Amino acid sequence: MKSKYNVILFILLITFWIILTPIINFLSVLIGAVISLLIVLYSRDIAFKDEEMPDYTLINLITYLKFILILIVEIIKSNISVAKIVLNPSLPLSPCFVKVPVKFKNDVLNVIFANAVTLTPGTITVDMQEDGFIIHALTKEAAEGMTNSVIEQYCRRLEDGGIKNN
Repeated sequence: MKSKYNVILFILLITFWIILTPIINFLSVLIGAVISLLIVLYSRDIAFKDEEMPDYTLINLITYLKFILILIVEIIKSNISVAKIVLNPSLPLSPCFVKVPVKFKNDVLNVIFANAVTLTPGTITVDMQEDGFIIHALTKEAAEGMTNSVIEQYCRRLEDGGIKNN
C-alpha cells in the first residue's frame, strides 16, 4: 500500500518539476526524476501511516480541489484585510492569542487545518494541543473569526468525505 503512495508522490513531484521547468528536454526531465526519486526515498519513512492517509477516490480529489479553491479565496480576503491594516496610518493592530477548540479525528486533517490557518495572512497556528489549536491573530476580529471558520467547516467536510479515522 505504501508503494502506491510513493508512486503517486513521485508522479506529482515530477509533474510539478515539468510545469516549473522553462525548457523541457531529456536532461531537465532526468534531473527532475532523480530529484523526485530522492525526495520520495527520503520521505517514505517520515510520512503518515497508511491508515492515516486519505483514500484517493474521484470524490475525495474533487473535495480537496474545492478546499484548495476555498483556501485561495480566504488567503485573498486575508491579504486585503492585512493590507488595509498596514496601509492605515493609525495601524489598528490588536494582536491576540485565541484558543480554537477544534480537533479532527485524523492527524492529517489537524495538520491541514493548522497549515491552512498559517497560510492565511494575519493568523498563525502557534500550538496544536489535544483539545484544539492556539492561534495568533493580528486583530481581535480575525481571532473571533477563527471559531467556526470557513476553513474549519471545510476541513469537517473533508473529514466526512472519506479520510479514514485512526
